[in-house]
Amino acid sequence: MKNENKILLSILIPIFLFVIFFSYYNIFILGNYQVMKQIPCDPKVESCFVSDCEANDPSCDTGTTYKKISILSKYAGSDYDSLTCPENSSFCKIITCQDSIVEAGEKCFK
Repeated sequence: MKNENKILLSILIPIFLFVIFFSYYNIFILGNYQVMKQIPCDPKVESCFVSDCEANDPSCDTGTTYKKISILSKYAGSDYDSLTCPENSSFCKIITCQDSIVEAGEKCFK
């Protein structure tokens, strides 16, 4: 093996191991990842999401409107069903529908 290859490997392997360790620590130890939940939304008051179903999909519900909560997992707690977003929170956001953020399989209710 050439000397240049050994030097390159001796640099790349520690960097690779550091990235793996940092990712593990951030996600599993600190709980720094986003949790998303759909919550009920009143389309008369705010802009809501609704499922964008194909005509031949009988299991899809186009009548339920929702908005989303995005929160860091370390603040979400263990009870996912009762997840709420505290007022003026920097780690939690309530997301209402905008055309620029619509994902596949959903649309804004109009």
